[in-house]
Amino acid sequence: MAAAEGSPVKAVLVNPRAGGGRARVQWDGLTAQVPLPRSLPVLMPPSSEAMREAVRQLLAASCTRLVVVGGDGTFHLVAEETLAAGVSTVSLGLVPLGTGCDFARALVLPKKPRAALELALEGEAKPVDAGVMAGPARRGYFVNVASAGISGLVDELVNANPRRGALAFLTSTFKALRRYQPVVAQVEVEGQLLYSGFVLLAAVANGTSFGKGMRIAPQARVDDGFLDVVVVEAVRGWQLVRRLPLVYLGRHLRLPQVRLARGKDVRLNFEGSLPPFDVDGECVPSAPARFSVMPAALQVARGARC
Repeated sequence: MAAAEGSPVKAVLVNPRAGGGRARVQWDGLTAQVPLPRSLPVLMPPSSEAMREAVRQLLAASCTRLVVVGGDGTFHLVAEETLAAGVSTVSLGLVPLGTGCDFARALVLPKKPRAALELALEGEAKPVDAGVMAGPARRGYFVNVASAGISGLVDELVNANPRRGALAFLTSTFKALRRYQPVVAQVEVEGQLLYSGFVLLAAVANGTSFGKGMRIAPQARVDDGFLDVVVVEAVRGWQLVRRLPLVYLGRHLRLPQVRLARGKDVRLNFEGSLPPFDVDGECVPSAPARFSVMPAALQVARGARC
C-alpha cells in the first residue's frame, strides 16, 4: 500500500454494518454510478476491531486521505485511532451512510452520496477540533458530541434494533423517557459550577446535533477551539415530549430548564448510577469525567459554509 515518492495515498474504509447493514447496499449502488480507480484501495473490515487494525495499517503505510463510509460511530472509530496515533499527515473524508449521520451536518456535507463521495476524495481538508474525555478508567476522544443521561439509554435501544430505520432514534427516545431515572449531577465549566441537581441530559458538544437531527448545541462550531455545554434539568416525561420539537429546531436553549456554557475544560460528577455515556453515537461506560478540547486536531474535508 506504499505510494511512490511525492504521490499521495488514498484509501476507502467502508463499514458494511453501518445503518443496520444498509451502508453496504448503498455503497454498491454508489460505486455502480461512480466507478472508482482500480488503484484505490477499498476495505470492508468485518468488525470494529478489524476496522481499527485497518486504520492502523493505513496510517503506518503513510496514507494521506482516509475516506470513511458509514455513520457517526464509524467516523468516531477512525478519528479516535488517528488521534491516538498522533499522525498529522493524514486527512479524513466522510461519506455519511449510517443511522444518525449527525457529524455530517456539522461538517455541512452534501446530502447526495455521490457529491459527498467526491468531496471526501478530492475536497480541501480543513482543521476540525476534537474532544478528549478522561475518566478514572479510560481516556478517549470524540468529534461530535459526548453526553451523559438519557442519551446513553437511547443509544442502547437504537443499537439493540437490528433494522435501525429512519425513526429509530425518535422511537427509542420515547421508550427511554419511560425508563430513565434521573440522578443528581454536577457540571463545571472552566472551574465554575454550571449546574447541580437532577439531570436529564448533560451534553459536551463539538458538533451541533445528535440523535439523528436533534440540534442540542445549535451554536457550536467544529473549528472554534471551544466546547458547547448544554445541561437539561430533569423534567416530567410529558413536558419533554411536548418540547421535543424545539430541540430539533435548536430553539430549546432559552427554556428555564436548560443551561448553556462554552469552554475548554468541563467536569462532570454524579451520584448514583447513570446509563452509559453517548460518545459520537457509541455507548461508553459512564463514570465521573473531565472533558477538554484539542483545537485543530484533525484535517477533514468539509463543506464551504462550515
